[in-house]
Amino acid sequence: MLQKDPYNKFYARGPRVRLSAEQVRDQALFVSGLLSNKMYGPGVMPFQPEGIWNSPYSPAQWRLSKGEDQYRRGVYIYWKRTAAYPSMTTFDGTSREVCTARRIRTNTPLQALVTLNDSAYIEMARNFAYRVQKETGADVSGQIKKGYELATGHAITENELSILMGLYKNALDKFSKDESKTCEMIGMNDEHNNPGTAAMVVVCNAILNLDEVVTKT
Repeated sequence: MLQKDPYNKFYARGPRVRLSAEQVRDQALFVSGLLSNKMYGPGVMPFQPEGIWNSPYSPAQWRLSKGEDQYRRGVYIYWKRTAAYPSMTTFDGTSREVCTARRIRTNTPLQALVTLNDSAYIEMARNFAYRVQKETGADVSGQIKKGYELATGHAITENELSILMGLYKNALDKFSKDESKTCEMIGMNDEHNNPGTAAMVVVCNAILNLDEVVTKT
């Protein structure tokens, strides 16, 4: 496109910017296969640790939503101005205490800590891993190729595949030696509780954290 339209007269290109707070979460939900298409209704309360609303002046508590309500789009998340949804504020979601004409985008280490370690994003990575295993079969290379394409919209290069295969093998080696770590990564003792799937969760988590996944290109 750069060669055909160097001055961008046809507006085929735009600036590369990080997705908004809501888009980062919604995209991860969609790629993992968890996103709910349910529309309208009251605000929902996705997973957050206990104590998010502790305050001396109100007994209100964050009540975890049930079923698919946990996976509804970010626009439906219940918003308390004095205690907004933490992962949203980390990605520059506004407090809504005052009118904001434009969000300021920042790039901080805390954002990576959210998408790498927040329990909600770990759950998305788990289901992402389950999805690629179900749709691709037992071939690990095929699983990684499928996951990368689902997240980025294009095929993976040989160099990128080699890096993610190395990550998978390293994680597999560690999980094979520690059953408790495997169970911790899967979150429960079910049919997915095995070193191979746990290692794929690590890879899918890494894919969801790629710059081109959280950036509009």
